[in-house]
Amino acid sequence: MNKRFMTVTSYLGYFLIGLITVVLSPSLPFMIKDFSISLAVAGAAFTARAGGGFFGVFLGGILGDKFGKKPVIIIACLVQGISMAIIASTNSWSIVLLFFVVNGIFGGFLNTSLNTLVAEIYADRRGAAMNALHGVYGIGSLIGPLAIGLVLTWQFGWRMVFYGAAVLWFVYLLLILGTPVPKVEKDPTSRQKIAPVKSFLFHPIFILLFMVSFIYNGSATSLVGWINTYMNEMQYSTILGSSMVTIFYIGLTAGRFLCGLISDRVGFSRTILVCSIGSLLFYPLAIYSSQPILIAIGVFLSGFFFSGLHPTGLAYANKLFPSSAGTVTGALSGAMSLGAMLIPWLVGLIADSAGFQIGFGLGLALLFFLVAAAIRLVYVEKRPVSHLDTGQI
Repeated sequence: MNKRFMTVTSYLGYFLIGLITVVLSPSLPFMIKDFSISLAVAGAAFTARAGGGFFGVFLGGILGDKFGKKPVIIIACLVQGISMAIIASTNSWSIVLLFFVVNGIFGGFLNTSLNTLVAEIYADRRGAAMNALHGVYGIGSLIGPLAIGLVLTWQFGWRMVFYGAAVLWFVYLLLILGTPVPKVEKDPTSRQKIAPVKSFLFHPIFILLFMVSFIYNGSATSLVGWINTYMNEMQYSTILGSSMVTIFYIGLTAGRFLCGLISDRVGFSRTILVCSIGSLLFYPLAIYSSQPILIAIGVFLSGFFFSGLHPTGLAYANKLFPSSAGTVTGALSGAMSLGAMLIPWLVGLIADSAGFQIGFGLGLALLFFLVAAAIRLVYVEKRPVSHLDTGQI
């Protein structure tokens, strides 16, 4: 019963992460106007939040392994709620950026803790469990933009959006306080699967999975984060721009549940390869079309093929290093945060001087490297285990 209750609570938490993470993109055009800032300055919000997340996922994994997941989840919810309320109430862009950093740090705590918890509870079918968890994130992320778009269209303002996010974190905090965390039995054969913790960062498969997570989130966050502003510059309505974010997450959610059904059977590396090739094929349609229907198709299919990259990578890494699940999950989540910290900011910087289509080209260029990493991953996985354990590519 504890296992089932904790599973439901974890999935609800990840739903809220998806719902609340998207508040920045629909709100950004209004924040730009309210604070009178340029695209390049506005892009620093992505960097601030992701920069905090980069440190948060690493530290959260270490703290979760040391002190347990529940205390980390509790403090993460409390601080995120406070941060969102402060962002909503300030008139200083510097304060906004500061608390996006704080929000990112403690969001990283929560992200790593929930991922690790689900991976430990469902050690026998990690591929399905992790893709389902991230599929629930997708459901939150596709509902969020439409709800936020309505709030903004009804002239309640972007500040009300952030106040609402704060309330949701406080409510979830009350729920998690009453949720017992089940004890997880360690896999008795895990010693046969683990490289030394001090050297797992140099494991060839881990290095490739790190690249996959970095490139995936850099390109995906660039698309989702700037699509509202891009559509706004083309004189399309706010609700249409918000709908594009929802369309992306419809594709992402559908793809994740599909990957959850097939990844354990098809194999983790092959799943990642198919997702990499598909994202490269359809990303250009999203960024180089001018007709809303074509943009929508490209956005949907980009989300669909992006879907299985990170959760399948997490499942793979947790299978390789089960005794260091929190630290490994934190490292790959850190790769995601690093991608979100750097790439969207660079896209905004380029777009400020050369236009969005050239700016988005950076995300497209990275997808060629993503496919190369995925092909290499399939090759490395086929090598004998004795070679894999040496840490040499």
